[in-house]
Amino acid sequence: MTQRASRTILLAALLIAVAGDLLLRGGEPRLGFTLLVALVTGSAFVIGARAGARADRERTWLLAGTAVAALGFVLRDAEPLYAIDLLSVLCMGALTVWRGSGQSLARLEVLDAPKAAALAILTTVVGAPEVLRATGHAETDAGARAARTRALALGVVLALPPLLLVMALLGSADSVFGSFLQSTVDFLALEGVQHVVVIVVLAWLAMGWLLGTLAGSAVVKLPDVRSPGLPFATASVGLYGLVLLLTLFLGTQVRVLFGGAAYLSATAGLTVAEYAREGFFQLVVVAGIVLATLVAADWLVARDEEAVRRYRAVGTVLVGLVAALLVSAVARMWLYVTSFGLTIDRVLATAIMLWVVAAIVTFAVTMLRGRGERFAPVMLLVTIVWVASLNAVNPEAIVVRTNLARAAEGKAFDAPYHAKLSADALPALLAAAPTLPATECAALSENLATVWAKRRVARSDWRSLSLPYARAIAAGAGDASIRCASGG
Repeated sequence: MTQRASRTILLAALLIAVAGDLLLRGGEPRLGFTLLVALVTGSAFVIGARAGARADRERTWLLAGTAVAALGFVLRDAEPLYAIDLLSVLCMGALTVWRGSGQSLARLEVLDAPKAAALAILTTVVGAPEVLRATGHAETDAGARAARTRALALGVVLALPPLLLVMALLGSADSVFGSFLQSTVDFLALEGVQHVVVIVVLAWLAMGWLLGTLAGSAVVKLPDVRSPGLPFATASVGLYGLVLLLTLFLGTQVRVLFGGAAYLSATAGLTVAEYAREGFFQLVVVAGIVLATLVAADWLVARDEEAVRRYRAVGTVLVGLVAALLVSAVARMWLYVTSFGLTIDRVLATAIMLWVVAAIVTFAVTMLRGRGERFAPVMLLVTIVWVASLNAVNPEAIVVRTNLARAAEGKAFDAPYHAKLSADALPALLAAAPTLPATECAALSENLATVWAKRRVARSDWRSLSLPYARAIAAGAGDASIRCASGG
């Protein structure tokens, strides 16, 4: 890395740090965080262009993808989506550092995901000293640097007495200037230290990450981990064990299907709704574990013809069993929603199940067909589409519309729960609330007024704004009550 590049990184990191100290304050960082990510990715693009990385399309796409992922913080207001979008930003940022180490997205492998995360963390933490060393590389004379440091230190010692004396005299000569000095001292003693610490930490991390995004300047090298080439017999214990467990489990599902509520009550003492509630999340996790086991077995097992044939055979069986397992999970969710309605957690759980289904399908058309090198790149694309779709469909609006339709059929409507949903749900609530029975509409109106009065106080800072929240405030959320039908 040249001295010019290192100084550019240093200046960019200082700018990012000062901006981050400003943008990340003021409560829940939404607009502030989005602007900070745009500044970070824009700085990385400019630094890369000056270093000759303009033609690196993969790097450009990763930087753009990181900035686009951060837009979710302002385009949606739901807290669960906040977590998903934050994870997306971190993953894209990690892949950008991984790309800077000389890797290619076209050759992305399954094990590269944890390696990219580790590489990004280590580079971000330990990369700053390399930037600082390169910045001061021109001063090769250690004695000259030491003499310069001593001269500056002596200058500080000599300057402090007259400066402090003059400051005290000027403060006593004018009360306005004295109060200004006092407020400045108080600020430096309290908030000033906090600002300095935040700026130093952010600058340190920004230097490491920006350095990591440049090709050929990696300061951390992770060891290559090769497949141990185990015999298929080693992996067969776990794979055949999963086949047995899933087969036994699905056999009980057939009995529940034909036995119905009477069978559940007699054998487990459960209602249909209780049965559905306690099993859905576990089934989705099991499906993910089975997929992870299949991917791990593909890496562990030797690539001889007999092992590959047996692996594909048991893999095909497990994919079929997982598909049946997911059908059972869908049935459970349908039973539960029919009994109790929809929540944002249930929508996201269903969305995660759809992602697992997409992963299973991707596994079947790549690894089980001898195209294992395509699995990771395709899964990256599938995940990007999944996150974008999840933000586009507005899950909280789906919750509101579904539960309002249930209420129209005479079923219970949980007004306190719906009032606590984010600004994403508010337009659908305000549009359809007058169609609720008068009592439930009044309860919703009262709860919305209480929740939004507190929310407006907690998120009064501009840095915590999102587009749905700004629209809700402009529409008078927390001020005007809903016009309900008479009779409640």
